[in-house]
Amino acid sequence: MLREQCIKHINSNINGVIKITEQQRTYWLKIGGEDKSNFICKLSSVAGQFNLLSCFQSKATMNSWSRFEHEKSVLLYLNSIGFQVPKIALEGKRFFVTPDKGQPLSQVEAERITDDILMQLFNLFIKLHNADIAHGRPALRDILIDRHNQLSLIDFEESIMHASPKLKARDIYLLLMDLCRIKQVTIEQKRKALCYWKRQVSDEYWQSLIGIHQLLRKFKPLAHGVLYFKKNNKLSQQLIETCHLFDTFL
Repeated sequence: MLREQCIKHINSNINGVIKITEQQRTYWLKIGGEDKSNFICKLSSVAGQFNLLSCFQSKATMNSWSRFEHEKSVLLYLNSIGFQVPKIALEGKRFFVTPDKGQPLSQVEAERITDDILMQLFNLFIKLHNADIAHGRPALRDILIDRHNQLSLIDFEESIMHASPKLKARDIYLLLMDLCRIKQVTIEQKRKALCYWKRQVSDEYWQSLIGIHQLLRKFKPLAHGVLYFKKNNKLSQQLIETCHLFDTFL
């Protein structure tokens, strides 16, 4: 029945992620073909070819089918080493299905994002990076929490195998930026989590993270300018808050 539901959606020429319920269990069907190659992604990809701007490297300009197959292979590999990702329950040429692993952190009550959850979150990325993989564009919507408060990661389309320390450090910077969406997470909590991460990784990772900060803080005046005209611009707010975190940390 599950396969039949999947085929029905695929034959409807839908792509993306679809929620399916089968025998009172929830699954997520991912169908390949979504085009994510917009102007910003292309610009990031070009910038990433230069060593100074390599932290902007992106796989979003890859062919949609290549991205899809890449994500599937990364999920299978991470499953094989026991990493916290959903297992592929069913797969085919254009799709794969994973069981539901909870809510995205972007949708849960802010009170659930405790110090313990933050430590678990940073440990999750430490484990991912120790497997020599960078997520590529981590966001709270890609981090799931189940009813037992266990975390798992999804959406590996832009993940990078054999990633450099700079690309792994970029994961951490983007993660800190997206945590700004949860106003109840204080700068002190983020500082504590960052201190923990620093103690667990080599100095090369830390220096890479500082290098990213020093590059992006050059855009801080631009972010302030954007907020002058668009007071609710999330990206500018996140950049300014994250720069402030590092400026008070160093």
